[in-house]
Formats: sequence, C-alpha cells, structure tokens
Amino acid sequence: MDNLTLQQILLVNPFSTEPKVLAAIAQDPDLAQFAFELQQQHLALDDALQVPIPPMLSERLLQIPIANNAQLAKASTKIQRSWFVPLTMAASIALFATLGIQLYNNSTISNIGEHALAHVHKEEAKLLQQASTQSLADVNLKLASFDAHLDNWQDDIIYARYCTFEGIRSLHLAVKTATGYATIFVVPQQAELDFVAQFSDQQYLGLAMAMPKANIVIVSSNIDDLQQLPKKLNEKLIFSA
Repeated sequence: MDNLTLQQILLVNPFSTEPKVLAAIAQDPDLAQFAFELQQQHLALDDALQVPIPPMLSERLLQIPIANNAQLAKASTKIQRSWFVPLTMAASIALFATLGIQLYNNSTISNIGEHALAHVHKEEAKLLQQASTQSLADVNLKLASFDAHLDNWQDDIIYARYCTFEGIRSLHLAVKTATGYATIFVVPQQAELDFVAQFSDQQYLGLAMAMPKANIVIVSSNIDDLQQLPKKLNEKLIFSA
C-alpha cells in the first residue's frame, strides 16, 4: 500500500484502525504526523460544531433555497463514511452562527478569574447534559496542541472541549470529584487577561497557576478540590520543552 493510498484512507477516516494503516504509521514518522494533524483538525471541527445555532438564525437558514438539491442527494450516495465533506459544510454554518453569538468577550471582564467564572456559568447546563467519561488518549490529543499531556492521570475526566479566552483557543476540562466535578482550563499565556491567583463569586471558588506555556485555572464549588487538584496537576500535567 503506497503512501498516497494511505493518505487517502486517513483523509476519509483519520482514526482508521486498519492493521496496514497502523503498521505504516508506526514505521513512517511523516505519515504519523500527517495522521496526527488530521485527528487534531477532526476534533477541532467536532468541537466547533457544538456551538448551538440561535432559533432565529435557524429559521432564516431554513428559508434559504438550496440549488441542485437532486444532484447533491445523488452525489452524497457515492461518499460512504466520509467526514470531511459534510463537516466542511457544517463548519461553515457553525462559523456563521458563531458570528451572532457573544462568546465570553464581555468588555467588563479584565482578568482570567472573571473570565473563567463567566465561562463556567455559561457552560454549566451544556456540561451537565454532555458529561461522559473521556479517554485519556483523547484528552491528551487535545492537550498536544498546547504542547502538554497528562501522565498517568487517574481521575475521571467527564468533559473536554476547546473554548476561547479573549479569542485565544483554550481547553475546557471537567474532572469528576468526590462532591461532583471541578473545572480545569488550560489557557495559553498569550491570552490578554490580567493574572489573578485567587477569585470567587457566590457559587464558585477558583485559583490560577502559572505553568510553562499556559496558565491553569481551576474552578469548583468545593474548596477541597482547590486543595487537591493543584498538586495533582503540578505532578501529572507535563509540558514539552
């Protein structure tokens, strides 16, 4: 199986488990990097498509006539289990919808703590609805874009989505704890927000830690989480040199 064929297979399914594909990836660093980048793009698009479309926008989109609908339907039968064509269309819709949504860019928010609290409140219902155990491999795939990984992490991660802090792509994690869950944000240091070590509101407590290449922000309603998680993250969250 030549390299071009392998790349075509990966374009259709970046997570292919075909033995010949896996063997080729293990032996070819360039092909492994190609597969990794496709997986990153796939996960990023998947997260982008989680953006809800406002009801009014949905109605307007439904009113837009689609030309050559019969031809599109015929063409779609020729593509089996291919993610890149429908995702390209869906990502465009998601991006268009995002333009009409206010995503945590409140001009009154000036520091990383206020931003984290606003984000937690905004995402709370969505997180509770979509919470499910995430594999450490999938979480580390997302962390890789921040030059980081979790080493021998034992606590259940129940949410892992890309988000934004002042327009900078960050990572929103939720970790299962004895009293519920705690939120962890991985925020690249280029996010233009004042650093504050501790913060709180009427519902949540939070702290921020400056780590190599990113600030780590922990938010929870239980102070025990803020006492335990920083030590674990200092030991288990590894940033590459």
